[in-house]
Amino acid sequence: MLKIKKLYIENINNLERIEIPFNDGFNIICGQNGAGKTTILNCILASFNRRKIGLLNVNASENHGFWEIEFYRNYSFNSRVHYIHKEDEINESRNIKGDKLINSNYIISISVNNRNMSIQYYGTNPLKQWLYKNYYLSDLNYSKENNFSLVKECFSMIDPSISFNKLEEVEDERKSKRNHYYRQNNYNVDLYVANTKGIINIDQMSSGYQSVLMILLSLVKKIESINRFGTDVHNFEGVLLIDELDLYLHPEWQKKLVQIIRWLLPNAQIITTTHSPHIIQSARPGEIIPLGIDINERVFIRDLPDSSEYGYQGWTIEEILTDVMGLQETRSEEYKNAIREFDRALDKEDPIKAKKSYKRLQSMLHPNSSSLKLLRLQMASLGGLDNDKNK
Repeated sequence: MLKIKKLYIENINNLERIEIPFNDGFNIICGQNGAGKTTILNCILASFNRRKIGLLNVNASENHGFWEIEFYRNYSFNSRVHYIHKEDEINESRNIKGDKLINSNYIISISVNNRNMSIQYYGTNPLKQWLYKNYYLSDLNYSKENNFSLVKECFSMIDPSISFNKLEEVEDERKSKRNHYYRQNNYNVDLYVANTKGIINIDQMSSGYQSVLMILLSLVKKIESINRFGTDVHNFEGVLLIDELDLYLHPEWQKKLVQIIRWLLPNAQIITTTHSPHIIQSARPGEIIPLGIDINERVFIRDLPDSSEYGYQGWTIEEILTDVMGLQETRSEEYKNAIREFDRALDKEDPIKAKKSYKRLQSMLHPNSSSLKLLRLQMASLGGLDNDKNK
């Protein structure tokens, strides 16, 4: 069992001084570019793996930086301090100093990419190949049987109208001609699903469906490989780090992915970064870590408006962008210029200029926008729409 409780960072990359508490479930780090979201993940990972130090540097205005990580491992509280010096960078040293690394396999980091199941590496898709070797060519112990059941359920969790059908070994004629003496190397694996149209190859599914499936299967594969006998994924009590969970995914798939990961890994601690208001909208109370940048360019954790027991599920995207993610303005500069011109025309009681600005705004706004209705009322007060069909 492994859970991260707190991370304190000082003078690493652009983070001058910040303390981040984590809960045992989902932790969704959000904020504008340059706020240090990925740095937080890299500091955690570097406490387990020194090779990640290349992604961490001392703050430009300081000579050294450090981070302290507090965690529970097998229900015992521990802490580690690691630091780096600017001189180490000059000497191209890649070693961090301080306390020894945390010895645990129960931390997993994955990168989310927009890939699909049809992408081939040396003639076959690695996840298809893993599925076939792991669940068809190997003996299934208790953990693997449970995991294979979860894998098959994932297909329907993404879309209830779709179900796992079969994995099938197929001959690759091109490889057969080159390697006719080595039969085991001449075959690829095809994956089939069943839907309302019948049995189809997974390669025919939408890229969004395939991307979500790739992420889920990658999670199962990594967690199961923790030990050679297989780890029961559903009972995994480790830490999962995901940078940009929403990357390349349509908002519809983003929300589904969060829901499915909650179901797939109910006992895991997930620490992820996001730029998506849709991910935040699906968060529960206490799951958001909102980073802000003050006027002195220091990163801090913003105070959020109190959320109810439902988190931000009832908030609009615009409310999340401004009040949670700290976006100063959700409208374009073109719109702001047009509304300023309209307000000036109203102040000067100039119906001609006001009407011109109104027409410009009318072409920008949604036809059913409440703002457009208000603008129309303001125009009516000037008599600017007396002869207009849109009155």
